Amino acid sequence: MITSACSSDAVSEEPVEEQQEEMEEAVDETEDTTVDNTPDALTYLERNGIVSVEFETVAGEIEWERGNQLSGFDGEGYLVWNQADSFQTPGNGILTYKLNIATPGTYQFVWRSRITEGDTQSEANDSWLRFNDAADFFGQRENSIVYPRGSGKTPNPEGSSADGWFKIYMNRVGEWFWRSNTSDNNPHDIFVTFESSGIYTMEVSGRSQFHGLDRFVLFTGSATLTDAQNAERSEIVQP
Repeated sequence: MITSACSSDAVSEEPVEEQQEEMEEAVDETEDTTVDNTPDALTYLERNGIVSVEFETVAGEIEWERGNQLSGFDGEGYLVWNQADSFQTPGNGILTYKLNIATPGTYQFVWRSRITEGDTQSEANDSWLRFNDAADFFGQRENSIVYPRGSGKTPNPEGSSADGWFKIYMNRVGEWFWRSNTSDNNPHDIFVTFESSGIYTMEVSGRSQFHGLDRFVLFTGSATLTDAQNAERSEIVQP
């Protein structure tokens, strides 16, 4: 049984109805998990067991809309998926973040997001997330562990998942909110294990139209979500 190495003092659970979609068959493929230690793209440095990144700092042309009209965001702005819904097919509008991890271990992942249009808790509330080169990527709720479909591991979450991607949702209307869960109607927190120091790839893909992303953190060891929220933004290294 896997137990997390992180504290989770600020991630509460709200059992709400998550939208149900018909799930497609997952493709179980063996992926190359070699860790790339040579920076060939903009990278974000982990420090003292914490990574803290503004989503809008992603480099290059992207399919997401950059915004700064909704109040309460951190940093200089945020990103919104304004393309069509992609409930069953992850991989659209991929955002790539290279994380330079110096402290190996199991990190909890939480993002700050928002339903940017509408007032329904289960719409415009989720995006896809993948850590394809990490040693492990899973959802945990107490003693229950789930893995993405296509990872070769079971059990898998309720609801959509494919090709190593988790659907990551929240259910708060009208505000930017720190929550990242997977598995419909049975919210599991998100964890990723980096077995050694190196540069790892985090990918985000558009799923629900009008889901907004502001900032994400990862934290391990004695660090808590509050610590990660209050930490300085991760140093950005240019290639």
